[in-house]
Amino acid sequence: MKRERSGAKSPAETPMMTQYLRAKAEHPGAILLFRMGDFYETFLEDAHVLARETGIALTSRNPKDADPIPLAGFPWHSAEGHIAKLLRAGHRVAICEQVEEPGAGKKLLERKVIEVLSPGTTLGDTLLEASSNNYMAALRRDGDRFGLAAADVSTGEFRVGDLSADEAAEELSRLAPSELLLSSAESEELEPWLRAIDLARAPFRTLLDPWRFGRERSERAWLEHLRVASLEPFECDDLGPGLGAAGALLEYVREQKQSDLGHVRGLTRVRPDEGLIVDDSTLRSLEVLEPMPGASRESTLVAVLDETRTAGGGRYLRQALRRPLTDRGKIEARQQAAAILQGPAGRDVLRSALSETSDLERILARLHCGKSLPRDLGALRGTLRVLPNIVALISAASEATEALPRLEPHLRPQLAERLDAALVDTPPASLADGGLFRDSWDPELAEVRSLARDAKGWIARLQEEERQRTGIPGLKVGFNRVFGYFIEVSQSQLPKVPERYQRKQTLAGAERFLTPELKEFEEKVLRAEETQIRRERLLFDQLCDEVRAETGALQAIARVLAELDFLQSLAEVAARHAWIRPELHDDLRLEIRDGRHPVVETAVGRDRFVPNDLELDGEAQQLVVLTGPNMAGKSTYLRQVGLLVLLAQIGSFVPAAEAKIGLVDRIFTRVGAQDALARGQSTFLVEMIETSRILHHAGRRSLVLLDEVGRGTSTYDGLAIAWAVTEALARPDGPRPRTIFATHFHELTRLAETSRGVINRNVQVKEWGDRVIFLHKIVDGGADRSYGIHVASLAGVPEAVVKRAQEVLTQLERGAARDLGAEDHATSAARGGASPTEPSPPAGARQLSLFAPPEPRFLDELRRIDPNAVSPLEALSLLHRWRAELDREG
Repeated sequence: MKRERSGAKSPAETPMMTQYLRAKAEHPGAILLFRMGDFYETFLEDAHVLARETGIALTSRNPKDADPIPLAGFPWHSAEGHIAKLLRAGHRVAICEQVEEPGAGKKLLERKVIEVLSPGTTLGDTLLEASSNNYMAALRRDGDRFGLAAADVSTGEFRVGDLSADEAAEELSRLAPSELLLSSAESEELEPWLRAIDLARAPFRTLLDPWRFGRERSERAWLEHLRVASLEPFECDDLGPGLGAAGALLEYVREQKQSDLGHVRGLTRVRPDEGLIVDDSTLRSLEVLEPMPGASRESTLVAVLDETRTAGGGRYLRQALRRPLTDRGKIEARQQAAAILQGPAGRDVLRSALSETSDLERILARLHCGKSLPRDLGALRGTLRVLPNIVALISAASEATEALPRLEPHLRPQLAERLDAALVDTPPASLADGGLFRDSWDPELAEVRSLARDAKGWIARLQEEERQRTGIPGLKVGFNRVFGYFIEVSQSQLPKVPERYQRKQTLAGAERFLTPELKEFEEKVLRAEETQIRRERLLFDQLCDEVRAETGALQAIARVLAELDFLQSLAEVAARHAWIRPELHDDLRLEIRDGRHPVVETAVGRDRFVPNDLELDGEAQQLVVLTGPNMAGKSTYLRQVGLLVLLAQIGSFVPAAEAKIGLVDRIFTRVGAQDALARGQSTFLVEMIETSRILHHAGRRSLVLLDEVGRGTSTYDGLAIAWAVTEALARPDGPRPRTIFATHFHELTRLAETSRGVINRNVQVKEWGDRVIFLHKIVDGGADRSYGIHVASLAGVPEAVVKRAQEVLTQLERGAARDLGAEDHATSAARGGASPTEPSPPAGARQLSLFAPPEPRFLDELRRIDPNAVSPLEALSLLHRWRAELDREG
């Protein structure tokens, strides 16, 4: 109130704060980073958020005022780290920059938002994982079809498709987008569906107006962007909601980046039936890309395979693992390339050469989005320099075949020469530092630099002349950024100062002066520095334009380098671990001799790993019921089979003595106990959901790996489910996918007697006195014991508990033998009960006798008898029969 009466302005009414509030109003949902000199500042609520999310101290503007404005900020050069924290915390960030240079008489510089960052649009190296893609996606629903578009802005990749609900869910799971665009009219309806998808991470949601997803609008936007008359060459002309999603995504990214996205050069059609489908659940179960909770990254397949030397190669490898091939010719071409590159001398040289290349895809993205730095051009030059060496290595290694991708058509030697002639050997971190170009590149730049370099010499000469002219031996000529050039004289020498000196600044023990000559020199030097900065900016922009003109060729080079790096990584791993080249077939055979788990073997050593065989053919050996004790290695064997098939179909060699792989179109796994409590799903419900997905989608060429299905519920329910699932997978009129079912329900081994193609295998153990030795070897036949109490003892369960468990087990087994063992299949069928193909009362249900042993079977018959209607002879006969049954049951 006092401020109002005095007529003083509120801090929020100053021109600078008015400028800030105007920019904030244009981006109300973003944290606004407001550039002030060498700092980014935030005010008001944004300051509180920045301080909370990054740990920066919260201060205030005009702290002595009755109503101070909250303030928090950081130096511009540390921006990426702070922005990364804001993005990870789920915030959008708007960058408001000074868009005019400081100058005489300018009190308030013009500022505007030049970029809005979100999790899917960021380009900074510190904000992205070099060897992983950062996808963002847009989704539009049209009836039972889903339009899905996905882009990695940092590489220029753009994918689009019209998909079913299941296909869209699987594609989203594979892409794991960091940001998802939705129509505001559909978001509420889609949220339950999105929550049901098993995404590795929950994407940042961005809601857009529905009109942005219009198909016709989107088609026009893409025709204009690609400068084509039709989308037919991209096989996208017939798309419906997918094209609408693609247009919304394109326009959104353009607006956020304030760029025309010149590095986005095409559209790739998403075709779900192309490639081996590995859903996110299977990727996690097999620990392909991410470890199980609590495990280290070294326990993943990608950790074993990743011997890439470039960021692009690392991304190529991860894409290959997410979508292996099903085209036999393409797989065999990769195998051939990996075989060629296994020569140690050539491979080592190639790996060394690849290490000298840079991430061209992300350099080009920054270049087209106006975010490139001098060192980006230096990195591009370094890559172009090493390309001739890589070309020579490929030519020498390829043995006149076309197995390895070729760089020759894409080389740009003229651009390499231009960059080499223009740039200094070690470019500066930013243009503001100056010194990017060689003096020989531009005469005008060389001239103004000469003046700047001569400044030190001129100052030294002036200082000596003034000392002699004034007789002041301690006189100094200096410079600082605040006060410019000055002549400094100590207090004791002030009487000798001539009248032509103009007082500039008073210090504690000295005075600083300015002369007309020094002032003229200062203006000349400052003009030269400004001219140098402007000239370097102009030359930098011109050179960037030259590079942009070669975007197509440079992206092609990036793709070839990434593929080469991926192939040499396969070769390196195969040579290092002595893996073999698998044979590929179009039939259903899966034959592996002495197969090994690639990750476990790497961890424990080849000498300690027990190899195992596999034979499946979809016919006589279609489904393996795998039994055996806990800790014997059933789960390891299941994962091993899945990983060997996956490795074979990305073109890799495999850890085995011999492998014949009948190509697989989908891998399904139900391995390990997982829950989804956030979605209200228990471990058993998750198990049943995954089992349901398998039963609905597994086809003739699929590979199904099941581990302990049914163990999450009661014994009767569990066995019933396991039995029914096994029968469904082996049904003669069904798809009969190649299947391995690891189980403790030993009753399932009976299916081998009645179902065609079902065979029994078990994990061998050796009993030695009261000890059990796990041999980890898969052999023919079924197991009849699980050795669970033995495993409990190994785990350190107290001896008294183990002993009591053994007593209870003995009681249960004795009760089961008495109560459940008397009736065979024939008797059951005669009573109208279970058919010969159904399980008889299960030994797995013995837990029931612990508290309530089953009643004798004759009790039901006794309850139905009318005593008044039974003759003495009939009654005596019944008593004899019932007594005989009790004697047989113990």
